Amino acid sequence: MKNLNPNGKREIIIFSVIVIALSSVICFISYKLDDPNISILTVFTPSIVALIFTAITNGKKGLYELFIKQTVKKTGLKWLLISMIGIPVLASLAMLTSLDFDISRFDLRTTQLLPQIVVIVLIAVGEEYGWRGFLLPRLMDKFNLLYSSIILGLIWGIWHFPAYLIGTGVPLQMDFTVFLLWIILGTLFISWIYYYTKSVLTSILAHISANAAFNYLLILPEFTGSMNTFWLFILYLSVLMNMIFYTKRTDLLKGDNNKYY
Repeated sequence: MKNLNPNGKREIIIFSVIVIALSSVICFISYKLDDPNISILTVFTPSIVALIFTAITNGKKGLYELFIKQTVKKTGLKWLLISMIGIPVLASLAMLTSLDFDISRFDLRTTQLLPQIVVIVLIAVGEEYGWRGFLLPRLMDKFNLLYSSIILGLIWGIWHFPAYLIGTGVPLQMDFTVFLLWIILGTLFISWIYYYTKSVLTSILAHISANAAFNYLLILPEFTGSMNTFWLFILYLSVLMNMIFYTKRTDLLKGDNNKYY
């Protein structure tokens, strides 16, 4: 672990507090007006705050590095594929396990594409330039990837809590601590990809694929009537992350020497 200099610590804390506070305010307004649709605006807070923060502190160069350099870059096909199918494959495996691998019983929750896909894409873009584009590189400049991911996962989870309190934006038929466990594991997964690609595009794709899996596959308790399939998904993701962070520990458990991007 590197020394956490005051400036880096201040950026991490200020960004996190502002984003969580804005999410809380939006959810409170949504609750008071009895209009759950307003709460969808919370998904834009991470990227918008990252944009404003970067513009103030680093100007046009910082904005270019955040929104262009981390998006338009050469990325290996392997990482693009992992980003797009990694979580859906694990979720499908969890489904098949719960069905005793009877493929004939495997079915989608829905085949409707619109407006779900549009919303899923907006959520990923609205969040990822903040979480992975802005916050994760700053954490990685201070901690190794494991610590950075756990810290980011906790922040990301707390950011979801106001929406959970008003009944929007998160699975409601599971305890929030279980959802937080998924958020931390999901953060480890996306952070692992980001570590090797330094690409927000892969983070966006991974976020899209995760939300698509939850929307289209029968793994959430509100669609299946039990937590069994979701627990299997958590188990498989936990095993995968443990294997990755153990086999790649010489990379992932050391400090990142790259300053931000």
